[in-house]
Amino acid sequence: MLRLITLVTALTLAGFSTAEPILKGSPEELRQFLDPIEYTVTLNATHDETAYSDKAIVSLTITTEASQLGNSMRTNAALRISITQTLLDAGVGADEINTSKFSSSPQFGWFGSKPKSFEVVNRMSVGITDEAHLQLIAVLTDDNDEVVLAGMKFEHTAKETFENKVRANAMDKALAQKAVLEERLGFVLVPIGFNEQIATPYYAELDRVRSPAQFSANSVAGVEILSQPTFDEITYRATVFVTFGILRE
Repeated sequence: MLRLITLVTALTLAGFSTAEPILKGSPEELRQFLDPIEYTVTLNATHDETAYSDKAIVSLTITTEASQLGNSMRTNAALRISITQTLLDAGVGADEINTSKFSSSPQFGWFGSKPKSFEVVNRMSVGITDEAHLQLIAVLTDDNDEVVLAGMKFEHTAKETFENKVRANAMDKALAQKAVLEERLGFVLVPIGFNEQIATPYYAELDRVRSPAQFSANSVAGVEILSQPTFDEITYRATVFVTFGILRE
């Protein structure tokens, strides 16, 4: 009886050793196994879009000086409140007006250790989207010797929209190249890899400059400046790299 069981077991194992392998998986997985991708080709495409800044961030410096620190602080605060109210009345949003913490520094005379006066300096940042508001700020700086236009930078509020736009157009160009290769060479291309480069848009910045003609485009570490833009021009660029597998016929 023991010999019979051993013989049946041996025959069973022999049957398993000669059985064909069973393939399981989705149709795409089976296709990849039976018809694997042997060669690849990488296509790249670039697309640019030019836009114009639609928001300016204006920096103001408010400096007051008095023989007593308290008087200098009160004068500075009153001037800031007056400027803020003027901007609000003109339609500038309250969330676009920001004031930094003040700093004070005593001013010493030629003789003696007691300060002859106290200077209080405060910075104000104003976000504007209307040229009329910029003209109003110019009037405020002209009418108040304590107020100085310290700087100005520009922003494009539709940044994300334009980045998606250049990305989509660059991908369309890469797919157009794919279609040409498939038509002319008879390839069957299947995407298997993707990479992209989105160039950070360059925003011109004004620092103590009185006229737009004095704007200059400077290189910033790690940021690709696509051109020498005007103070309000922004260029977005996307470059995509798509790797395709070439299927065997």
